[in-house]
Formats: sequence, structure tokens, C-alpha cells
Amino acid sequence: MIMMNFGQLLCTSVLLFSMLHLTSSFASTVDDLVRQWAPLVWLSPGEKFMPYDVDSFLNNVYVADENGKRIFPKLDRNVSQYRTKGWHLNTYRPIGELLNDTNSYLYGSNPTENSVPIYALVSECNSSGRTENDVQDNAENVYFHVAYWIFYPYNLGKEVCVIGNIPTVKLFNTCIGSTKTLGNHIGDWEHMSSSFFKKNSTVPNSLYVAVHDAGAYYTYNEENRTFQFQEVKKQNQLVQTPKFPKIVRTQGDHPVLFSANGSHGLWSTAGENEYNKLPKLTDRTGYGTPWKTWNNIQIYHLGKEPLPYWMNFRGTWGNPKKNCLLIKKLGLCEYFDGPEGIIRQNQDYYC
Repeated sequence: MIMMNFGQLLCTSVLLFSMLHLTSSFASTVDDLVRQWAPLVWLSPGEKFMPYDVDSFLNNVYVADENGKRIFPKLDRNVSQYRTKGWHLNTYRPIGELLNDTNSYLYGSNPTENSVPIYALVSECNSSGRTENDVQDNAENVYFHVAYWIFYPYNLGKEVCVIGNIPTVKLFNTCIGSTKTLGNHIGDWEHMSSSFFKKNSTVPNSLYVAVHDAGAYYTYNEENRTFQFQEVKKQNQLVQTPKFPKIVRTQGDHPVLFSANGSHGLWSTAGENEYNKLPKLTDRTGYGTPWKTWNNIQIYHLGKEPLPYWMNFRGTWGNPKKNCLLIKKLGLCEYFDGPEGIIRQNQDYYC
């Protein structure tokens, strides 16, 4: 048995206290920066489908297989032990009935009238020879990236011109056939990410703004306090061809973003934003409802603390697709599958 004298015990206690204090200080610094740089989101004028908190949404859905057959009456901690990939979160009430009820949860909650959370996932970085102890030597030397996630119960699709069951283009901005709204779905996750990877700096060096299945990177210019367009995110299959604005301005330190009407894609300018050429699809944004997201952020440090049980769900956050045109696999459907959750394999930033 190794015996410690009082002096050794005191030194050990001081060392342990210092380590705990540094770790707490580092986490506190990160959380402060996460709030400081959280986005100001302008919801579109006339937006019907507002954001919502996840816990309330989960009270209204059950866990189902790919055919819609109920497996569990609700998503809870017990479900997370199963292999949930391929499963869905289905609405108890029919979608049409919910849409006809303007008080239903599909319409979300106005964040200026009720406190609606966003969810921030923080990944601390120890790569490039940097260790957590190195970071903690100076509270300002923080190396991490954060993804801000917003949840909407319902995504409104886009009107597409069709002849029979075949999508077609408009001629001189006129649909020869008829229009159908395609791409509606239950559940909608949207996000923005920031990277903090500069020594002795408390400003993000880079910003990623997601627009549906695409997105763009912006670098921060401290002189004019704007984020400037850098490049489009490279993907193996980029169906969409959006025209990204050249800057993201800030208000205070908060990036100013605009949520598209109904579909909620995030843009940095108000107006008509094109994201698909064929067929031509646009997102309409504007100064509707201002949402100060930093007033209610639920921050989670990946690998450092337990995550909410619902983050372990690997299925989709909505009913299976239905009422499809042509081949179902093409996804040209009145109702599309809900999105996957926010713990995703493909990230915007890597340590």
C-alpha cells in the first residue's frame, strides 16, 4: 500500500480541482460562444408552419415500420436499444385531418409568443497536435464546431407542373398541364454550422448554411463583420443547383438568416431564391417573424455527456412516402419520407 503524507494529498487535491476547473471553464467558454453566435432567423411573412419543440412533437407520433405498421406506441428510451434504421415516426391522426385543424401541432409554435428551443451539437477538436489540455491553457484557445438544428413538424412542398403523371417545365411561365404540390413531409430538420478553429480568437472562422440537400461555406471577415461566400459543399450527387448569396451579414454577432416559406431552407437574403433549375423551384423569404434563437438553446457536447434518447433514433422523422408519380424510388411524391435525425454520418466540419 502506498501511503500519502498530508502535503502530497493536498497537492493532489489542488491538481484535481484545477483540472476540473479548467474543464468546466472550457465548456463554459464554448457554451458562451455558442449562444453569442447563434443565428437570428427571420421566418417568412405569412409562414403557417412554425418551428416546434421535439418533446411535444413526440407525444403525437408512434414508431412504425416502412409499411406504416405500428411497432411501438411512442418513441422513448426503450426503443433506442433496437436497430431503428428504416423505421418511421408516424402521426396518430391522418395528415389531412391535422392540416384542416389550424390548432394542431403540425403548425408549430410562434417563437415570439412561446419559447421554442433550437438544438446545438458541439464537437470539440483535439486534432493537429492540439490536446484539450493545450486548449485549456488559454480559455480563448477554443477549437470546436457547432451545428444549430431547428425542428419543424411539417414541411410544405412545391407546386410542380405535370401532364398526366409526368413532371414537365412551364412554357413562358405557364403550366400547360396541371400543378401538383409535391415534396410535403412530416418532420423537418434545418441547420446552420459554425467552426471555431483559430488560435486566440473568439470568432468563427467559417460558417455553413444548409439549403435543403445542398449548402454553402462562408468565411468570416472581422473588418466588415460579415461572412463571405467561399464555396458550395461538395457532394457526390447534387441534384439541386442553388444560387447562393455572396454574404451572410450579422446583427451583433448573430448571423442573419431567412427561413423559406413552408419549406424552411435557410438563406442569407430576403426575396426569391432559386435552388433548382429543372424544374425551376424557388424559396420565398422575407422579414416576417424575427426569431432570436439564442434565447432558448439546448447545448449538447458530443462524447462528453449523455444525449437525449431521441437522438439515438436512426429512422425518419415522418410518415413514409405516398401518392408518387412514375417510379416511387424517384421521390416525386405528394408526400415524401421525413428527414433523418440530427446525428448524421456526413457532417459539415471535421476535426
